[in-house]
Amino acid sequence: MVPTLPDYLRQIPPTTLAFAGAVLALVLLLAWILEWRRRRRAQRAEAAALGQLRTITATMREGVIAYDMDLRLTLVNPAFERLTGHPEEDLRDQEFLQYVHPDDRPALVAEWERLAQGESLRDQEYRVVTRGGQIRWCASTWSPVRDETGRQVGYLGAEFDITERKLAEDEMRQDTELFQAVIEVQQAVASAGLDSGTVMRVIAERSRGLTGATGVVIETLEGDELVPVLRLGVESPPLKLNESLSGAAARTGELQRADDIEGDPRIGHRAYHDQGIRAILAVPLRHDQQVLGVLKVLSPTAGGFTDRHAKALRLLGGLVGASLEHAASFEARQARLERRTEALQESEQRFKHLVDAAQEGIWVSDERGVITYVNPRMSELLGYQNGSLVGRPIADFLDATARAGAQRALARPGNGAEALDLRFRRQDGAELWGLVSASPIPGRDGGMVGTVGMVTDITERKRTEERLRRSADRLTVLHDMDQAILGARSPAEVGRATLGRMRRMVPCHRCSVLLFDFARSQAQLIAGYSAGTTLPAGPIPIERLSPGDVLRRTSIRVIDDLAAVESPAPLLKELRDEGVRSVLSVPLLVDGEAIGEINLASTTPRGFTAEHRDIAMEIAAPLAIAVQQARLREELTRQTGELERRLAERGATLRALTAELETMVYAVSHDLREPLRHICGFTQLLLDDGGPALDPAVQHYAGRIRDGANRMSGLVDDLVSLARVARQDVLRRPVDLTSLAEDVVSRLEPQAEGRAVEWRVQPLGAVECDRELVGLALQSLLSNALKFTRPRDRTVITIRPVQHEGQAGIAVQDNGIGFKMAYAGKLFGVFQRLHRPDEFEGNGVGLALVQRVAQKHGGRVWAESNGDTGATFYLTLGAPPS
Repeated sequence: MVPTLPDYLRQIPPTTLAFAGAVLALVLLLAWILEWRRRRRAQRAEAAALGQLRTITATMREGVIAYDMDLRLTLVNPAFERLTGHPEEDLRDQEFLQYVHPDDRPALVAEWERLAQGESLRDQEYRVVTRGGQIRWCASTWSPVRDETGRQVGYLGAEFDITERKLAEDEMRQDTELFQAVIEVQQAVASAGLDSGTVMRVIAERSRGLTGATGVVIETLEGDELVPVLRLGVESPPLKLNESLSGAAARTGELQRADDIEGDPRIGHRAYHDQGIRAILAVPLRHDQQVLGVLKVLSPTAGGFTDRHAKALRLLGGLVGASLEHAASFEARQARLERRTEALQESEQRFKHLVDAAQEGIWVSDERGVITYVNPRMSELLGYQNGSLVGRPIADFLDATARAGAQRALARPGNGAEALDLRFRRQDGAELWGLVSASPIPGRDGGMVGTVGMVTDITERKRTEERLRRSADRLTVLHDMDQAILGARSPAEVGRATLGRMRRMVPCHRCSVLLFDFARSQAQLIAGYSAGTTLPAGPIPIERLSPGDVLRRTSIRVIDDLAAVESPAPLLKELRDEGVRSVLSVPLLVDGEAIGEINLASTTPRGFTAEHRDIAMEIAAPLAIAVQQARLREELTRQTGELERRLAERGATLRALTAELETMVYAVSHDLREPLRHICGFTQLLLDDGGPALDPAVQHYAGRIRDGANRMSGLVDDLVSLARVARQDVLRRPVDLTSLAEDVVSRLEPQAEGRAVEWRVQPLGAVECDRELVGLALQSLLSNALKFTRPRDRTVITIRPVQHEGQAGIAVQDNGIGFKMAYAGKLFGVFQRLHRPDEFEGNGVGLALVQRVAQKHGGRVWAESNGDTGATFYLTLGAPPS
């Protein structure tokens, strides 16, 4: 039996047990003291390490936090406090990891066991709730903290603020989702096909889903209105561009946003207020920089759309614009395709009918170009019996001039190749134009094993084209001829210009233009050509051409074969002897009468076709008019020359008579002066010597004789002055009219003595004129003004400059008695007076002299008056002011 421990202890003496207990207690005490000292050193080392760690982390940008093994907070640095917004005291009072977002904390705690086992935790990302309740993202790295013995004594974490990165990632994620949604919309649009209605409905539904809108409208631009073409969840009428948000989007080309339509100045209608709409987003639908319409989403909530909604709608706007344009283009192309398909089907039906009915020539040839099949129509077109074409190359039936090029084209036919206009030769040698279409026959290996061709007879079309070409050439030549005729001055020039152009259009051996003079029984050849040689102009007796009654006819004469004509006219007989066989004569008609004719001659029978006759008639009409105008022009020139000759003769005669009359007036006036001086002198002596002794009757008669002689002397002096002015040549030189007027006024001032006369001489400038003659005219005008203002208490005479029709002159204005404008035409005649001699003295020569001066200067004189308020006389001198 094995003794137990209590049994063993009972066998030990008590003293021994007491001593052993004391020793054990002492050992335990010593061990405790050693452990306590170790812990004290460890605490001091830890405190020192924490102090160093605080110092190191105090300036770090990363947040640093430390826990001991009991998960008690031992360290936070300032960056961590800034990160969480919690001071260290608050963090110590919190539970472990309480600053981590509750949703992220369990995952971090679950990883803590690894950290407790001495591993590190890296790239831990979680949210942090700040003291202010904000959420921030952090990336942390946790490592175990060990003492100098390597024992783990805590946990150290480094927190990095990655909020901005997370926001950017979130933004990117949302953009990715948005782009993915747009891509899905694009895929949905692609799946919807190219029907514009389906495309718009898909886009409208996806727009409502992306933005959370209750209503979507797609509008197209029509004039100054936006017309809805699709409405989803809302009623929308047509809207004006200048009073709607849609209009603003269409005008500016930019997205328009209204967070609350109440009071928005861009919205000038109430179409949506009654439906409870509060917020609108409108984006223009553009394609290739052109606004097609507007996509609009609507919400009953004010501010119901965010920036992301606007961004999504802006992306959809570009997609919608392009999709709608593509859909519209597709529908247009589809419509054209359907029309073309229908046309193709109709064409196939027509082709089948044509083949069956043999209305077009069709052939099939092998790769060598040898015919293996032709339809009956092909044989008929080429004039061969059916079947006789088989076995021969298709090139054998082509015109030799077009064979080489046609062979190359037919040897390499291409699908869709253009049709060729080819010239064939029929069996009878006649020409056949065909519109040829050839297509290759592919073999199994893709190579060409033959050709199928179709020929459409276009001979008539080619003939028409040739006629049209000749007609266009004819019109060009006619126009050229009209221009040449317009430039001609005489009938001969007109005729030569006409025949020169006609020979380019109508082939002929001989051509001529004849003008008839039935009164003289002859015709005048004004232009002609024979075998390229110019025919001399000259008269031809009428009887050599044809009888006069035949020439007077207004119809065309055609001789198809001159050899078959019995007893031709002499000229026709001469032409027949020269080898002429056919003749075409076209009359030149003016007012229905034949004034001449165009004759064309050819050396071949029936040398002139209906087209040649039409050309000749077209030329004959303008030629007749041009010849008649040239005749009238020559006659007008002749009569004008004759009239000018007669006027020159009469002018010379008139000038001679005028000179003779002026010489006679001057001589008579000069010879009358001496007797008049004698009469005046002796009469005055009689009155002076006789004095009162004379009988009163004698005194009266003597006074009358003296006054009459004085008046006659004045009249003679005026006539002499008038004659001198008429005979005197004008000597033009620059004259200061102001100085001249002042000189004349100074000479007339003695006549105004005792009267209140105001002379107003304005600056008159300088004019090239004859100073002496203009001085005489001005003196006459001012003398008249002084004379006819005598009844006025105060006289005002104004001399001012005047310009009329580019000529400089003078105006003399007074405040005298004036005159009636009905008598203005009599003022400037010689010896013409409007007043009696006892009212105003004068001989009626002064204004006639003024008129002569004006005429000699190339100017004119006229007068104006308003009755008794005065008169104004105007004198121009035929030259501009200097």
